Amino acid sequence: MTEPRFFDNGDGTVTDAWTKLMWMQEDSYLMLKKFVTYRQATKLLDKLNSESFSGYNDWRFPNKREAHSLFHSDKLKSTKDKYRMDIYIDPTFTAGCGYDTWTSHTRGSITAYSYSFNSGRGGHKEVDDTMNTSVRFVRGEFDNSRLKITAVPQVRDQITQGGGWR
Repeated sequence: MTEPRFFDNGDGTVTDAWTKLMWMQEDSYLMLKKFVTYRQATKLLDKLNSESFSGYNDWRFPNKREAHSLFHSDKLKSTKDKYRMDIYIDPTFTAGCGYDTWTSHTRGSITAYSYSFNSGRGGHKEVDDTMNTSVRFVRGEFDNSRLKITAVPQVRDQITQGGGWR
């Protein structure tokens, strides 16, 4: 029998025993009942830290590798997003959430990296884009010794060939 990886702390947080990170059990979509821009996510982060969410005031955006660490590439474990589509994160996280998360990776003040828990890939989006984007905040020091994540797969833009579809 394999050791449990994710633990519901009973206070709105989930601890990942493999990476030593603590995650918010709900993402911003579940908290606010709407998708958020990167700027709105930053304001939410400031608010949650000022209120010491679950007793902590050091919540932050995950980096790309931390977000990717939640993805179950074997697709054996999943939960449902707000559209009742599978996203491949542990069911310890609350169902009905958004399917992706903003990360701490930005390009100036124009774009930020968004990681999809459905595809296990990510890419940069405009920071003011609200198109189905949410955030799941994290705290702690990332221990990559077990997962050994070196890179995060990029979005494959087969349809638009990089020209955009908007």
